[in-house]
Amino acid sequence: MSQPKNNKNLRVLQIIPQLKFGGVERGVIDTLRYLNKKNIKNYIFCENYNPDIINPEEKKQVFKSRGLKFKNIFNFFELNNELKILILKKKINLIHISSRAPAVVFYNLIRKNDDITYVTSIHNPYSGNYLKKFYNSFLTKGNKIICNSNFTKKNISRKYNISDKQLLTIPRGVDVNYFNPNSLSSRSREIYRNKLGIQKNEILITIPSRYSNWKGHMQLIKFLNNLPDILIKKLKLLMFLDLENKKSKDDILKFCGNSFFRKIVFHNYSFNMPLIYFCSDIIVNNSSKPEGFGRTISETLAMNKIPIGVNHGGVREQLYPFDKKLLYQINDQVSFNKAFRHAIYLKSLKNFRGRDYVVKNYSLDLMLKSTLDVYKNA
Repeated sequence: MSQPKNNKNLRVLQIIPQLKFGGVERGVIDTLRYLNKKNIKNYIFCENYNPDIINPEEKKQVFKSRGLKFKNIFNFFELNNELKILILKKKINLIHISSRAPAVVFYNLIRKNDDITYVTSIHNPYSGNYLKKFYNSFLTKGNKIICNSNFTKKNISRKYNISDKQLLTIPRGVDVNYFNPNSLSSRSREIYRNKLGIQKNEILITIPSRYSNWKGHMQLIKFLNNLPDILIKKLKLLMFLDLENKKSKDDILKFCGNSFFRKIVFHNYSFNMPLIYFCSDIIVNNSSKPEGFGRTISETLAMNKIPIGVNHGGVREQLYPFDKKLLYQINDQVSFNKAFRHAIYLKSLKNFRGRDYVVKNYSLDLMLKSTLDVYKNA
């Protein structure tokens, strides 16, 4: 396993529970496509997948577990038997797991096979009680462990006492071809803003995360509602939630009252995030817990739009070297106001260079090249 592999003799299997539209899943698909371009044999093993996210040719590389759930302990032996057959059939010599459940289920099978190099990815600085820590620890048992930020790496190293030789940082990469402001026109921006009911001179603030307690939607409403009246009059807030879930809208109405409720534009979950960013003026990451990476920051910058975010976790790691004035302290109105006003100032300059920063530091191409280097040298 210590000998470097080349493209010809490398045969990769990625394992993940579900292939849907999440950030981790998108990284798995991106890796599949990158390895295909390099003519490297590679496959995915999962419980199920959304057929809309892969093309017909790629479906031949995806193997399903016949509906067996990785988290169900009663499926343990059947799942291991399926994986054993797949390893033999496809002559797999490297397995990459990005989720805790399969890391637990397949650990013994993988580590007992001396012909397989084992790589894991960790996307959060996991916390919890003793049982949770034990469960999480299975993602720290790879020959190489990829962390999505230095923040995640530092936390995992401290909690599990892992050496720097085993732990690596490869930041989450943004597809700068997909998140590209030059692919959209000012006319498309005007049309979509009109569709959302945004006036020409209004400031559209977007919180792109799905509505949840820890993503800080309510706190953001409180922040904005406490801004000076002259600013409140100019802004609109775009939020994503299930529009069929009336309770969520009712909860928001009760929280902010009729006056500010009229400032909020509700949107169903969108798969066209480049257009959403393009139509926005300021994008906010207001997570109450430190995120391992916080991909909405780099996606926003790639679209040459202005993000502000809480000064912790992966959000801080991305924004501090770029412009620390775009960070604010959690639940701190004064700090938020300063970051918000700075964002408005940057918007007025019309020479924002966020995209250059992402291309240099957080592009998908950089992530994939670094991942392949790990595969070859693990």
